Amino acid sequence: MKVKLLCDKEKLEEYKTKLENGITISQDDFELIVIEPDFHKTEIIGKTKKDEYEIIKWSEILYVESYGHEIIATTVSGKRTIKEKLYEIEGIFQDKGFLRVNKSYVINKGYIKTIKPTFNTKLVLTMKDDSIIEVTRNYYYSFKSSIGL
Repeated sequence: MKVKLLCDKEKLEEYKTKLENGITISQDDFELIVIEPDFHKTEIIGKTKKDEYEIIKWSEILYVESYGHEIIATTVSGKRTIKEKLYEIEGIFQDKGFLRVNKSYVINKGYIKTIKPTFNTKLVLTMKDDSIIEVTRNYYYSFKSSIGL
């Protein structure tokens, strides 16, 4: 089994030795993510269209979208391709105000400009970059409770 560990670098070797029997520690192509309770990731790596990499702080991310097999983070400075999956972004940055709003989007609620109710228990969000994102029925009630509606 391949496991991805999200922990402080000082504790990485300790966890590796505890998990070594039959488990491979991997940052790519893993089956399970182990997150240390006190671990707070604050940034991810994004790839630009010019094949350059940059560090993206969580506070610069407006939303993350799954588009085909690509995961794209829309930031204040543009779009960046990232390696993390949507469920990873949702889990890692949940305490920072990131919310799943449909099967293809995780948003940073700090960048919501307007919220408009529509038919069939759905909401339409306008983000601060004027992007339109729909909150689907499956996420409607959890979204409303998390923003205090």
